Amino acid sequence: MAKRKKEQVSLEREFLQNLLDNIPDAVYFKDRHNRIVKVNKFYAAGFNRKPEEIIGKTDFDFFLKDHAQKMFADDDYVLNTGKSIIGKIERTLLPDGTWNQVITTKIPMHNKEGAIIGTMGITRDMTAYAHLEKERLDMLTNVLTVLAKTIEMRDPYVFSHAQRVSDIVEIIGRELSWDENRLLGMRLASQLHDLGKIGIPLEILNKPGKLNVLEYQLIQGHVQNSYDLLKDIGSPFSLAEIVYQHHERLDGSGYPRGLRSNQILLESKVLAVSDVLDSMTHHRPYREALGLGKAIEELEGGCGLKYDSEIVGIVSRLARKNNGNKFWETN
Repeated sequence: MAKRKKEQVSLEREFLQNLLDNIPDAVYFKDRHNRIVKVNKFYAAGFNRKPEEIIGKTDFDFFLKDHAQKMFADDDYVLNTGKSIIGKIERTLLPDGTWNQVITTKIPMHNKEGAIIGTMGITRDMTAYAHLEKERLDMLTNVLTVLAKTIEMRDPYVFSHAQRVSDIVEIIGRELSWDENRLLGMRLASQLHDLGKIGIPLEILNKPGKLNVLEYQLIQGHVQNSYDLLKDIGSPFSLAEIVYQHHERLDGSGYPRGLRSNQILLESKVLAVSDVLDSMTHHRPYREALGLGKAIEELEGGCGLKYDSEIVGIVSRLARKNNGNKFWETN
């Protein structure tokens, strides 16, 4: 009986090891001190070592100190809270000096009494997928850049205005601690926010006198035109909707839909403030440039009413810090 039980245990262990070794992901087990106690062949192959050469070591033996500390922090989080980390995307530096992108899941391991005795991790290499996604994003960005340049061919002011607005939103976005992907989406939205003006006659866009009601309605229609041109373009960013909302105001006085407060995307609120800043500080055929002081006065006067308070606060602070000069222009 004992012999049969021993054979059964051996068979189960062999089955488990075969299962682990045939999983095309790195699988590893650690104790409460984050020391590695078991790995599969895929994990070991990633470091060009045998599994037994890895047992007892820690992440500090294989990764740069800063990266290993982040891994330790994740392990300690799982150990101390009993909560799993699911699908965390991170970049890791490999022994050959190259970087890869991985997605990692870590879960707590319990003994029979339910106490946490260590962690189990599964890491999948997503580098090839990440490169493919980057290529797709680069292709999309190039297409949208060409689209933005069509504006320049027709109306250089609209194009240069869009470029300056793009500079402003990036500065504000960084002040809001946005990541690079979100900043990229904002730059693209900024460069395309007046795309719909392609369909408006130049004599109306650049009319030196006051616009009549019909002409003003045509100008306002550029928002809908922009949305219609962008809405069917597949993108990881909400480009069409950001552009669609950039003339909306918190109190519902904006257009085209009269959206209010939380109905408006934060990106659109940033774009709205940036658009006002540049528009008021540059010369147009129908008026002289009003200057940064007037623009700040307009924004602060509408702070919390038409424009987002935090964004206006950032702009006001940056203007003061730059001695009342345009903080988005470099000498």
